[in-house]
Amino acid sequence: MDFEEITKRWNESGLVVIPGFLDPLEIAELRRICDHVLQQAIAAAPDRANASNIAYLTERRYFHSQEADLLRLLEFIADQRIVSLLTRLSGELPLFHNTQYFYNPASMSWDGDWHRDTQFLAPEIALERERMKQHTGVHFRVALVADSQLEYVPASERRWDLAGELEIRKGTEPRRSDMPGSKKIALGVGDACLFHAWGIHRGTYRADIPRRTFDIIYGWGGACDYCPPPPMCFSNRDLLARLTPSARNFFDYFITAYSGYWRQGHF
Repeated sequence: MDFEEITKRWNESGLVVIPGFLDPLEIAELRRICDHVLQQAIAAAPDRANASNIAYLTERRYFHSQEADLLRLLEFIADQRIVSLLTRLSGELPLFHNTQYFYNPASMSWDGDWHRDTQFLAPEIALERERMKQHTGVHFRVALVADSQLEYVPASERRWDLAGELEIRKGTEPRRSDMPGSKKIALGVGDACLFHAWGIHRGTYRADIPRRTFDIIYGWGGACDYCPPPPMCFSNRDLLARLTPSARNFFDYFITAYSGYWRQGHF
């Protein structure tokens, strides 16, 4: 898929699937690293076995004897295939924000709530609508096994909710299956998906369907001042010095944007 086609689909719907983004070696390596973090997270908190995902995979505590894996994970987050694409779409260097790893729960299944990411920490509609204008959040995820558990309302990121959408998203039954205009997004092994975090979407979670999807959250339009990410591993300058120059520059931008919040403890 060329950049013109990606841009067209992004502008039309806020979501783009990029087939075959990862090769088999990349899939195997990324899954090994993410599964290692997942195993530690569940061992530390067994209830996580029936959660939908873990976040902040770049915490250094997961890599005490395997810093090479942490460096590899950081290099993927700053991969120029991703960063250059987001830069061309936005006209500016994207800011890193967080990572998530989605997996199938051990024994429970459920449908997630329909949401826009902007609704978190913004219960008032007026505040949420204002934050939608302030900056942009995006998810870039790669499927390490086939994944059809994302649902999205195309082009909803470009406008406020229609009446039927708002009734579900802000109503008493946010898990209803009849969200108007929603589409199920199917990813094959190694496919990537870029989607707008402000669009209306949800996940579904099934114990009996294997899932291993690595998700990276980026943003543009400045720092997310109402939800700054924690320092994670980024206070360790010796570690970052071992990155390639392009990855180091990418994370230097992130550190510059958020270090003031870290010093003040605002995360």
